[in-house]
Amino acid sequence: MNWQHYSRLKSRDPAYLWRMVIGIVAAGVVLGWLAQSLAEGQGFSSSTVDTSKHDRLEELASQGEWWQVWWAIPRLMFVDLSLGVIALALFAGCCWLVFLLQALRAHKFRDWRLWGAMVAVSLGILSIWPTRFFSLWQEFRWHLDISAELLPGLRFFVLGVGLREELAKLLCLLPLLPIFVRKRDEAAALILSGCVGLGFAIIENMNYLTASRGSATLGRFLTANPFHIALTGLIGLAVYRACLDFRNQAPQALAMFGVLVFAHGFYDAAIVLPDLADYSMAGTIIFALVMYQFFHELRSLRTNGNEMISLTATFLLGISLLTAATFIYISALAGTASAADNLMTDVIGLAVMVYLFLREMPETMVSV
Repeated sequence: MNWQHYSRLKSRDPAYLWRMVIGIVAAGVVLGWLAQSLAEGQGFSSSTVDTSKHDRLEELASQGEWWQVWWAIPRLMFVDLSLGVIALALFAGCCWLVFLLQALRAHKFRDWRLWGAMVAVSLGILSIWPTRFFSLWQEFRWHLDISAELLPGLRFFVLGVGLREELAKLLCLLPLLPIFVRKRDEAAALILSGCVGLGFAIIENMNYLTASRGSATLGRFLTANPFHIALTGLIGLAVYRACLDFRNQAPQALAMFGVLVFAHGFYDAAIVLPDLADYSMAGTIIFALVMYQFFHELRSLRTNGNEMISLTATFLLGISLLTAATFIYISALAGTASAADNLMTDVIGLAVMVYLFLREMPETMVSV
């Protein structure tokens, strides 16, 4: 039995995969104890956030100095971010990028889709720039601000958060559309558009990980990363199809954009707004439907093949490595007891999300 055949068999063996997951997490626990000891010896602590530069942006926007606001934003994108937070966000993003490249079967160095994915992630990172600008514009020109009340809150999350983020990602995706059209590759249009969403999520996650001191890593990995991938991927695919058949597909692309903007906004609103607390399950349902549609398109566009490593194995390897890395990081900041509490909470709370992904994999091993 050669190693390719061995890898093909083992990556589709559920018992072997779960032993792999447990082994990686156990190694992370051991390294977490070592990280705690080293951090205590060196007096390691997390950095504090200085909001003065962000306040300067608000001041410029209130004065209508929009040109200065635009050029000031890039200088603030990585302000007050620790190396640990940047590493965790980048590592989580790389795990999803490997998954997407494997799903696309972009393995060869000369494959344009491989390099296209790198460009797409970079464009997604860049999309934070117009997103932040749109946020300030909406706040000071549209007077659109967050509210705990139902209708103003929904307006903020749908017309504010959902619209500006999806519009910014779409604008940054546009340079890739001529390549998709020339290549006539729907799978690339879906997945490389998703890579734009992934780039956006990587940068967005850095702020969340800073605020949570790393404890939100797994949650963001299983929710924000794939949600942005799916939203931008589906919008990009719809726009690509509209470019090929404008008369028939353009209305569908516009409808898809509107539906996904609303889905994005309502998903966030269901988490934040007190009046929707009793309907928080609606946000989970929206997330599941968006992911289902993305995986449905992915399964239909992938050609038949039997990869050496299954997508399920790649997903489980990524989440177990990230779990171990998160445990190590939190152990260094707050000790292994805090890291263990966080790990157990995430394992229990995110089990449904893990099941969802395992169930929807193109090569799913879950039958219930």
